[in-house]
Amino acid sequence: MLTPILIVLEIIILTGLGIAFLLLGLPLLFTGAPFMPSYRKNRKDVLDGLLVIAKKENVKKIVDIGSGDGRVVIEFARQGFESYGIEFNPLLVWYSRYKIKRENLKNAHIIRGDFWKTDLSEYDLVYLFQLNYVNALLTDKFKKELKTGAIIASAGFPMFDFDLVKQEGIFWIYRN
Repeated sequence: MLTPILIVLEIIILTGLGIAFLLLGLPLLFTGAPFMPSYRKNRKDVLDGLLVIAKKENVKKIVDIGSGDGRVVIEFARQGFESYGIEFNPLLVWYSRYKIKRENLKNAHIIRGDFWKTDLSEYDLVYLFQLNYVNALLTDKFKKELKTGAIIASAGFPMFDFDLVKQEGIFWIYRN
């Protein structure tokens, strides 16, 4: 038999869980996956090896799919590349654009959109920090859309059905 105190505690717990879902879970329906940077702000050197490869391979145009706060887009733009980010979360899009404007980077661009619906055929290098299952799903998209010789740089997780060209720090580097 439930006592009135246990009933009140159960109501409080269920209400708390409901509020937690509304605050934490519901926004994901409107903003995409939660933001998790591929490297810390004070560790820009993580990109050094990838920047060397991009310069050596004469890359002109890069895209970061799921660009978050724009740190990769901004760093590539600082190095002279035409840099694009595709981000679904409107708050991160705003923040990225704010940082780009603050630095007056004319070669950095953030597109608010769904990278699944974006044509990637114009890019020489695709940067991504996605989970294994997303990388597996991206394989077909990349094979259909990327130009021959395009570089795929996956941070943290390998790609599937592509031959590994090089592993550089946290990156797996592939060619289409």
